[in-house]
Amino acid sequence: MPGDQDGPDDRPTTFPALRGPFDAASELGWLRSAEALGVPIAPMAVVPARVEHDFYRWNNLPKRLDGLFQGIDPRDPDEDDLEDLAPTAAAWVRGHALLDEVIDAFYAALAGLPARVTVRRLGAEGVPAARGRPALLALKHTWAADWAVEPLARRAACGEGWRPAPRPVLVHDADLHPDAELATAAGAAIGRAVRAWSDPQGRLARLALAAADPA
Repeated sequence: MPGDQDGPDDRPTTFPALRGPFDAASELGWLRSAEALGVPIAPMAVVPARVEHDFYRWNNLPKRLDGLFQGIDPRDPDEDDLEDLAPTAAAWVRGHALLDEVIDAFYAALAGLPARVTVRRLGAEGVPAARGRPALLALKHTWAADWAVEPLARRAACGEGWRPAPRPVLVHDADLHPDAELATAAGAAIGRAVRAWSDPQGRLARLALAAADPA
């Protein structure tokens, strides 16, 4: 499976329990840097990239998905072909099961979070869901979203192939608000101009580069 993992974790866990190393240029790395300088971090669960990598491997999805797209030139894919195959690929990802121990770890990592959470990729807004099984389904829908036509075409255009690189997923309070004070504190910690969002207790939950800061 292509792509780098952010650490050795192979189970969902909480942010404080997550091991490293972390990509300093990723949102997860920024949160760690901010935390190290005393910025309060909101409770959150982290699904490491390794969990997604293993999910594909356990369910033999790499071989099946490669076969599904066999015969389509990724250098010049026909959009009609992608529109025909994308729903099948996404359905396979949504329809396969996670191991029981992964599910148990995911639910354990959600303990203590509010009844309404957001499930999202690093750097993305994500989708709201109820804590528990709806959040688990939202995780699989987040993975499956990488098989929509637009991301498929984007990966093909960049020469990345059909399969997405595994990436971490965060789960935290759905009730976030822009926070200029935390943006200043977090920006000082990471040396970048950022936007920040806090939970109702004023703890940092999300960071993104400010529009004026070149990525």
